[in-house]
Amino acid sequence: MDVALSTIVGAIALFIPALLTLVPLLTLVQKTQQHTGHNPPPPEPRAIPLVGHLHLLIKKPLHRTLAHLADRHGDVLGLRFGCTRVAVVSSASVAQECLVTLDTSFGNRPRLPSAKILSYDWSTMGHSNCGAYWRQVRRTTSTEFSSVERVQHFADVHEQEARAMARRLCHVAIASGGRALVDVKSRLLEMLMNGLLDMLFKRTSSRSDEQDETVEVTEEARCFMGMAEETMELTLTVWDFLPALARWLDVDAVGRRLQRLQANRTEFLQRLIEEHKEKEKCGQVTRRTLVRVLLELQKKDPEACTDQLIRSLCVSALEAGTLSTGYIVEWVMSLLLNYPHVMKKARDEIDACVGEQPKRLLEATDLPKLPYLRCIIMETLRLYPVVPLLVPRECSTDCTVSGFQIPKGTMLLVNTFAIHRDPGTWEDPETFLPERFEDGRNQALAAGNMVDLSFGMGRRRCPAENLGMQLAGIALGTMIQCFNWERVGTELVDMAEGSGLTMAKKIPLEAFCQPRASMVNLLSQI
Repeated sequence: MDVALSTIVGAIALFIPALLTLVPLLTLVQKTQQHTGHNPPPPEPRAIPLVGHLHLLIKKPLHRTLAHLADRHGDVLGLRFGCTRVAVVSSASVAQECLVTLDTSFGNRPRLPSAKILSYDWSTMGHSNCGAYWRQVRRTTSTEFSSVERVQHFADVHEQEARAMARRLCHVAIASGGRALVDVKSRLLEMLMNGLLDMLFKRTSSRSDEQDETVEVTEEARCFMGMAEETMELTLTVWDFLPALARWLDVDAVGRRLQRLQANRTEFLQRLIEEHKEKEKCGQVTRRTLVRVLLELQKKDPEACTDQLIRSLCVSALEAGTLSTGYIVEWVMSLLLNYPHVMKKARDEIDACVGEQPKRLLEATDLPKLPYLRCIIMETLRLYPVVPLLVPRECSTDCTVSGFQIPKGTMLLVNTFAIHRDPGTWEDPETFLPERFEDGRNQALAAGNMVDLSFGMGRRRCPAENLGMQLAGIALGTMIQCFNWERVGTELVDMAEGSGLTMAKKIPLEAFCQPRASMVNLLSQI
């Protein structure tokens, strides 16, 4: 992508003398547009002719770049990505105005070329516009996959996968002489993928007990995780705003990658759907999985519930559930390794709840009794929100935001990262301090979506919040309960952020794990 933009900018540079002759005219047009309404447009930093502010997309990570611009220009910032107008919001009050007060105006998604390919013509819940179809898909997802009842129903699946991960780590550590170096991210993503595959298809990524448990992840899990991460990497790129110019300059590598990626995802998911159909014929599916529900709907109305719709729902659940939750727990573990006193406090809380010499492992029903563990997760979401720039929305009508005129068709970016670190809201905003949420402190801020903004606001708020918090709580609690963790070397864990729609660590976390003496026998029995 960076090479493509460099090529495009280089080509534009050849025409800069001619473009400069248009600047007075463009300025006049812009001033004319500014005076057509009663309110001014948001302030804009200086733009490059033709491409506007597209060069910002190669300054990684984008959320920090936009936060620095907001410091200079204000909480509502105007940008232009090619011909697309963009409004960037960097305060909680303005975000609430856009996503709650003006929810109807900002309910749609921008029709980006990458989204068209990756969302099966915008048929996923996250990419479809508000309307009858979107309400049907959201209702099905909320009822059959992420409702409180369904999350509780599948709690045993999440517990089993967390324990399987702990058992494998214990075996690896013992085989390595008592402790082992662990690729934390890979282990977490495989665990989460298995749990979600079970909820969707009643299957896992096929690691048998006879397989070598020293292998980090199965090949199937590695394949899907690679596709999921590439999906996030190819979302919201320069290609989305200058696809025609990219093709003309023969640098359409992003377009070819998108097509190849979508073909691979379709093949992967369709195979799982066909396997599920065969299991149903043989009576091997006893639980009410999401795919089972969808196949029942397909029998009643094949045109309303096609295989494409089923793939759309499944890919959304797998990608969002695996990556988002995995990244949350990886950030938490990184912070705990840098703040060992916080990890000790969390372990003491778990031991007090379950027992220091436990006869059982942590269960989902224990999570409400572990308020400090929840404080840790909330504080991590504040510092490292899952989606640092909320999934883009599009303004469907001309409207006014914080006194600025926002034209119809403007793309909205909400900088969650900047909002969560606002010194006007939080004391010591850059400091990791879970205690700020203890005993009800700052709960009003959390309830007011200052932290919950990680899951969005308004009608498009993520419906899988309960599922994500349960998955994160069980995974994190099990890792803390079962193992002592140490950093690799004496230096603190690098907390640099990577780029992409979801906030991954720039350097994946590796750490040493050692089974706690009180847990070895218990882990060997599961």
